[in-house]
Amino acid sequence: MTDLPNRRPCVTEDIGMGLSVTVSYHPQTGQPCEVFLTGRGKASDNPMQDALYNLGVTASNLMQEESPYEKEEPASESLAATAL
Repeated sequence: MTDLPNRRPCVTEDIGMGLSVTVSYHPQTGQPCEVFLTGRGKASDNPMQDALYNLGVTASNLMQEESPYEKEEPASESLAATAL
C-alpha cells in the first residue's frame, strides 16, 4: 500500500479528555491506511502533541507495510541449526 491517493475517506472519533483519533481508509480497498492522534492546545505548548504525532506516524507506517509481522528466526534456533 505505497501509493495513497491525496483524498481518502476518514472517520474521526473523540475519545475524551480533549483527544481525538482520525483513521483514513484507502478508497479502493477500504483498508485503514493512516491514523492521526490529536489533543487540545497548541502543538508548541504541549509536549504530548509530539508524542501523539510520533505514535500516529508509527502506527500508519505499520498499517502500510506489506507484512508488518514477518517472523524472524530466533537466534537460538539459527545457532542450533548451524551446529548440526
